[in-house]
Amino acid sequence: MKDESEAAPPAASSRRSRAFLIARFALGLALLLLVVVLLVRSFRPELESIGGSFVDRFGLAGVALGTFMADGFHFPIPPQFYMLLATAANAPPLAILAVTCLGSVAGGSAGYLVATQLRDIQRLSRWLERSSGRVGHLLGQRYPYRSVLLASLTPIAFSVLCYLAGLYRVPRGPFVLMLAMRVPKLALYYYLVRVGWSL
Repeated sequence: MKDESEAAPPAASSRRSRAFLIARFALGLALLLLVVVLLVRSFRPELESIGGSFVDRFGLAGVALGTFMADGFHFPIPPQFYMLLATAANAPPLAILAVTCLGSVAGGSAGYLVATQLRDIQRLSRWLERSSGRVGHLLGQRYPYRSVLLASLTPIAFSVLCYLAGLYRVPRGPFVLMLAMRVPKLALYYYLVRVGWSL
């Protein structure tokens, strides 16, 4: 039997867990800024050339489509890269943010819908039942709105969160909150891309 002093109170453990998530989120933001600054300092002319070509050829619709693929189907090029290309091409800032948010929310919604259909596959359904405790804790079967807010701060890719939400049948209300939380997160990413570009 464990000594009472060894067991951390649930509230303290929860606070530590939240603090850890916030620290990891802040570290991820700092890493994004560092990567953008290094790319800009090392490859600014190349980025301007590639960004100009990309926007000339595909327009801001290409930024939206790239973000849709990244956040809907876990395509390996993240939305921040498309933001950087559009910034390098001197596209209007509000337009870049708007099309990125549109592509991300549409992609996340598509991933959620695909995952709800995948759940009907019998073998996958059995696996989901066995693993529902761990993921259910993350996506909050008990407190879905609060859990979605916390999950939005995790370093887990947005596309993965949307798939998990579909697979574990997160209700539409909390899922819409997850989509809404994506917008300020993308705005923060875009701000860091702009800062990194201007340094």
